[in-house]
Amino acid sequence: EHFPVVQILCNPGLRQRHWDKMSEIVGFTITPDSGTSLRKMLKHNLGPFLEQFESISGGASKEYSLEKVMQKMVDDWDPISFNTIPYRETGVSILTSVDDIQTNLDDQIVKTQTMRGSPFIKPFEEQIKIWEEKLLRLQDIIDEWLKVQAQWLYLEPIFSSEDIMQQMPEEGKLFLQVDKTWKDVMKNTVRDPKVLVASTLPGLLEKLRGANDMLDKIMKGLNAYLEKKRLFFPRFFFLSNDEMLEILAETKDPTRVQPHLKKCFEGIAKLE
Repeated sequence: EHFPVVQILCNPGLRQRHWDKMSEIVGFTITPDSGTSLRKMLKHNLGPFLEQFESISGGASKEYSLEKVMQKMVDDWDPISFNTIPYRETGVSILTSVDDIQTNLDDQIVKTQTMRGSPFIKPFEEQIKIWEEKLLRLQDIIDEWLKVQAQWLYLEPIFSSEDIMQQMPEEGKLFLQVDKTWKDVMKNTVRDPKVLVASTLPGLLEKLRGANDMLDKIMKGLNAYLEKKRLFFPRFFFLSNDEMLEILAETKDPTRVQPHLKKCFEGIAKLE
């Protein structure tokens, strides 16, 4: 006969807010303390209030489930780290596959947005809103990060050439700024690669966006420079950008032109 009371009042999801509601219903405090026992609870004759208690306890269980899911999402990130490998002889590392990170991030963003729509989320509304914002910011950071990395990997060998730096001084200066930002970000990541730690570097998203803006300017300048060279020497139109850059990066070494001669001049494979 006392089982319903036990089941309702021994719910691990009950918090102070729930005890306050139940105390209000009976007209006196039933919040458990160090001296509370089941015998004392049963003496209060709570039978007439069980239906209302059951509704409060049921809501507490739903809230408790959401609370546990939220905590699990935070805990799930703890072992997840960015994987990095050293890049050539540059002294800097780059990110390798982020597939696992992206999968976890996608799942958690969907889960968080679903939870925000639950009628039982109210006690954690602010907490889940902050968590969702953190996940969405992390998504933006990873998007910008991979974009910077792709362009840096393409441009780094180009601007390692003194010839190119002399021929494109403005773009060269911009690249040096991006290069410094990239190296700082990656050094920080290698030092502590945990995703939630590395991604909270102050101003990281803004730094990466700034780097991408500069990289876009560099790419525009680079394309304009190559177009000018093609107009000056139309046979360059037969070569790709990468092939042209290989030639222009080594202006002091005419032999670098040899592999591309047959594309520029029909019937000529090499010159002695």
